[in-house]
Amino acid sequence: MLERQTFFEDVQPDTELVSREYGPLTVIDTVRWAGLQENTQQLHYDRDWVREHAGLRTFIASGAYRQALLMRMLTDWAGPRGRLRKLSVRHTRPTFEGDTMRFTARAAEKSGDLADPWIVCDLEGTDQEGQRILAGQCAVVLPCRKAPERTASR
Repeated sequence: MLERQTFFEDVQPDTELVSREYGPLTVIDTVRWAGLQENTQQLHYDRDWVREHAGLRTFIASGAYRQALLMRMLTDWAGPRGRLRKLSVRHTRPTFEGDTMRFTARAAEKSGDLADPWIVCDLEGTDQEGQRILAGQCAVVLPCRKAPERTASR
């Protein structure tokens, strides 16, 4: 599979850059993630316990799992020479078993300096009903198609 490279010059502010959908969330997803993280909280895999002790209809995805999917989307979009510099996320609603997660990134700001080619993106996650499950921002560094011109030192 060829990896696609996104270049700094191709990104314009106030445009949707990438979106991706994951799901539906299964117990296999949450158990694998809980095992990877050594997270033994029953909230993420035990339907009966969650109903009895947390008052929820079923288990929920961990925030770290959702962030990992979001980062995967961003790094896939940025390409092999792109780099995720910073990420800030606020979780606003749980993702339950059976839910689908849709993540989007929109360019909010762009560097004016080709020597430091960063993009700030507004991030959003929604479920299958369009309800927001997370919001955030990230900074992504992308390669330039041509090297920036250097000024001669005196």
